[in-house]
Amino acid sequence: MAEGPAVSVVVPTHQRRPLLARLVRALEQQTDAPPFEVVIVDDASTDGTSDELDRLRAASAVPVIAVRLEENRGPATARNAGWRRAKAPIIAFTDDDCAPQPGWLAALARALDDADVVQGRTVPDPEQLAHRNVFSHTVLNEDEWGFYETCNMGYRRRVLEELGGFDERFRYPFGEDTDLAWRAKAAGARVAFEREALVHHDVRRQSYFESLRDLRRREGVVRAIKRNPEMRSLCHYGIFWRPAHPSAFWAGVGLATAAIGHRTRWPLLAGGALCLPYVRYRTHTYPTGLARNRPVTVPMQLASDLVEMAVLAAASVRYRTVVL
Repeated sequence: MAEGPAVSVVVPTHQRRPLLARLVRALEQQTDAPPFEVVIVDDASTDGTSDELDRLRAASAVPVIAVRLEENRGPATARNAGWRRAKAPIIAFTDDDCAPQPGWLAALARALDDADVVQGRTVPDPEQLAHRNVFSHTVLNEDEWGFYETCNMGYRRRVLEELGGFDERFRYPFGEDTDLAWRAKAAGARVAFEREALVHHDVRRQSYFESLRDLRRREGVVRAIKRNPEMRSLCHYGIFWRPAHPSAFWAGVGLATAAIGHRTRWPLLAGGALCLPYVRYRTHTYPTGLARNRPVTVPMQLASDLVEMAVLAAASVRYRTVVL
């Protein structure tokens, strides 16, 4: 009797048919990997993803299993459906906008010999970096920094079964992967980071307004911290989620001060002074974009940071724990 796979690679997908062939090619090119299967969960796509998965399943050199969800429920539900359908004792997660490099699965599986949860290294796709803009989305993760993004994670199946998998009650797809890893740590799971398990993540260009719309998902951070108080160690000063947020907070106070007292000199000066730490952060501490564009991009980034903090503040009320 043939043995089953040693590893199951689980990938959720929604409305991204053009990316799937590249993903499967990358998995076909894995070197020294143990026997594995690929479980791709179509989260109720309407762009022909189902037909594409049928084609890939017939043509691929590795076993591809397609799971179809009839209602779009988000990546947490799709990943749970995927690992529950999978046959292997080790579950490797990646995403449809990623290209696992040839030694990825072998390195992840080796690391799981001595650990229960393993995070791999994720970098922006080098071929796409030239086309990025200030508001592009990608993932850069070169050490275990506490967020455990499922674009590059490995779990023992036993851990997923004991924890019930991803929490499907997160309102938007953000933070449910971080929540799962921290729950695993609290339950005593051995967690490791493996640099050799490398994934290239797409660099997705987006407009400023697209980036603003995406910020509503950040409320998941607050829910995750509510469930896992130890995550507060990731916050700056125990309250602020991003390193830019403390200075953004004071810049917001400065703008309000200047607006209220705009007819007199001292409120304007005080408001301007309160904005200076943020300007320094965005131009020297963590400069982004071209220097010549910063007179425009720095105010835009400040507006983004303030919107994100407002989302976190609203979620702080919802979940009764303060994160800004």
